[in-house]
Amino acid sequence: MSNHPWGIVGHEWAVAQLAQSMRSGSVAHAYLLSGVAGIGKTLLALRLAQALNCRTGQDGPCLNCSVCRRMERGHHPDLRIAGMATQAAGLKAEDAARQKELKIGTVREWQRDINLRPYEAQRRIFILHDAERLNEEASNAMLKTLEEPPPYATLILVAHSTELLQTIVSRCRLLRLRPLPRHQVASTLEERGVPAERAALLAAWSGGRLGWALQLIEQPDNLARREEQLGELIALHGQTASAGMRWAEQRAKEYRTGEQESVFAWLELWQSWWRDLLLTAAGYAEGVINVDRRPELERAAARYALPAIHRFTTRIGQAAQQLRENGNPQLVLEQIVLQIPR
Repeated sequence: MSNHPWGIVGHEWAVAQLAQSMRSGSVAHAYLLSGVAGIGKTLLALRLAQALNCRTGQDGPCLNCSVCRRMERGHHPDLRIAGMATQAAGLKAEDAARQKELKIGTVREWQRDINLRPYEAQRRIFILHDAERLNEEASNAMLKTLEEPPPYATLILVAHSTELLQTIVSRCRLLRLRPLPRHQVASTLEERGVPAERAALLAAWSGGRLGWALQLIEQPDNLARREEQLGELIALHGQTASAGMRWAEQRAKEYRTGEQESVFAWLELWQSWWRDLLLTAAGYAEGVINVDRRPELERAAARYALPAIHRFTTRIGQAAQQLRENGNPQLVLEQIVLQIPR
């Protein structure tokens, strides 16, 4: 194992808490791991599954025994994983793209053999990703399982937020993963061969999400796309309302054709820019994410009143929330471009 506990960078407090519960025999029957995308929830869920079944019998996974290795590959009979990806598997591309919520069929399939005893491991582990997307029917089915789980099963729900039925949240041991310190992301990237200057820039952009940063390294086209998109968003501030409306129309079309995550990524990027303006205007420039654009940020921050910057930063977050609550994408996005501080 690496010098990181459980082979996980950061989140030491969460790993320590889980290891302690294993040592003291107080493992919960259900866990809810929450945090923003790319922060490390998926890896922690897998490591917990491995730890609970590792052949070495320690308070963590050895990552070398046959159980740990097979779970790593997703080939262990006592590990069941479901989520939006498994729900979309086998569907035509356009139908898969339209999937917005976890349906009862997915939950029932995931629960199908929860009452079967473990085949060969100590515990059966059920991991459900995208739990915040459970629809009402699926949430109620999940609740029944959480109320009376068999003693040899552990359920791990993974969610980008804790916006689930409160009765579900209350029946799980909740671990909210927090962003990693910037220096920790940068040093991990350097360990993986990323030059120091590029590592520092990616660490700043990542907002403490190591998984997000690692994905960007593997997909360099996404780096170029991020720069292009940020340039387009900044340009909107000086353009006519009709240019903003065209942008809103394009994003709404993307949203309707199943590219919801792409639209949320646009809004997140836009909010990062306005948050940076807020920090720059308030004199806290060390917290800036878009560190490669400091001179541009300083010029822009001088053009707006602090309350206007704060208002619009908040407004972008509200727009994302309205979309998650099934607001009309065209109206939500048009409203936001009409409110850009001029």
